[in-house]
Amino acid sequence: MLKVLRDPKILSYALGIIALSIPYFYQYTAILLIIFYVLWALQANLKEFASNLRQRKVIWVWIAFYLLHVISYTYSLDKDYSAFDLERKVSLLLFPLVVGGGVKTDDKALTRIFTLFVAGVSLLAIFCLGRAIHIYQATHSFDHFFYHKLVAGFDPNAVYCALYSLFAIAILLFHPISSTELNYLRVPLLIIIVIFFILLSSRTLILAFFALVIPYYLIYSFRRRKKGALYVITLFLLYAALAVAIFKTDNPIRSRYAEIFKSSETTKWSDSNVAHSQNFNNLSLRLFLWRVAFNNVRDNDLWLKGGGNGSATILQNRKMTEYGIKDIYNPNNRSALYNINTHNMYVQTLLELGIPGLTLLLMAGFSFVAYLKHTKVKELSIVLNLTVLLLMFQESVLETQAGVVFYALFAMIIYSHTKTLQSRENIS
Repeated sequence: MLKVLRDPKILSYALGIIALSIPYFYQYTAILLIIFYVLWALQANLKEFASNLRQRKVIWVWIAFYLLHVISYTYSLDKDYSAFDLERKVSLLLFPLVVGGGVKTDDKALTRIFTLFVAGVSLLAIFCLGRAIHIYQATHSFDHFFYHKLVAGFDPNAVYCALYSLFAIAILLFHPISSTELNYLRVPLLIIIVIFFILLSSRTLILAFFALVIPYYLIYSFRRRKKGALYVITLFLLYAALAVAIFKTDNPIRSRYAEIFKSSETTKWSDSNVAHSQNFNNLSLRLFLWRVAFNNVRDNDLWLKGGGNGSATILQNRKMTEYGIKDIYNPNNRSALYNINTHNMYVQTLLELGIPGLTLLLMAGFSFVAYLKHTKVKELSIVLNLTVLLLMFQESVLETQAGVVFYALFAMIIYSHTKTLQSRENIS
């Protein structure tokens, strides 16, 4: 039994199962992570691990970013929340250490992990769409086909499910899958996941889909000559038709963009308007929260070290009370803005860790550039990192397990794969 557990292949299988579990429930993913770390400890080559840590400098940035959170614990206003935050973000430390520095990921292992992740997203899409159809037959209401209601009951909300779906689409488009796995199902799964992704209605990620993923794939197909001209033209026409259907017709998805162009909503950024109305929509709420956070950084002089990873909500609650937001501290009728995060990872990091923390976040996010020329999955690395970096403008991606585990896992799997192949080339 112990011999089986020390088989190096078991780690890639474990990573694949973790990837499969990501779209569902946090507690199951957490259990799988513990099992994975135990398996790694049973077969860790400490000498090789130490050598990898010295040489793979990308890992250092991720580790430094997490350690800055640890240091901020010492001056955080809420120690309990700070400790919880460190636990929630521990994958930002452990995945770089264990996966980036200690797991060998060859082509077969990478394909297996990607295949299991696509399978997980596909099963989620089929279940949620099937449930929405069933509810429609009973109620004749389309509500459960869109946004958060479409994925109700699962831990990741619509935005993170859209993030997973977009990456699964990229895998199906860019990554070669052998005929023994998902090749025959590629097109049907692609159609299902695209439909699911569009209905999830994440504005930022839909824009990334139309402005980054599909144009990039068209250019990729044309340059590599992997597909004929007819295929590229047909795909372009389908792409254009889908864009027109979403952005030029009256539908619930298009209506989510309409609020951006209402000038009255953008006034929530102004100090003179924040206390006059608490009827926020998605855009105006974010503008207001960012303004509050920037004022907190300025008024408390948090530029150099931030307020600590356990202080953000306390500082935000105080400042919103100063602005006249009611019932922040009323336990009987608590405001919906109580303890809300900033919905912007860059602003959140600046508030918690100051400019040094923001700098490390950006360095970690763009660290893929350092090995982009050497990776065999360049297209997936670009899509993964740029979509997450873009999403960080509207969501505090690393403030939830849904974002932390997904991003750290796949960023480090791609990095490990790149370094594994480089090591083998050097040996040969």
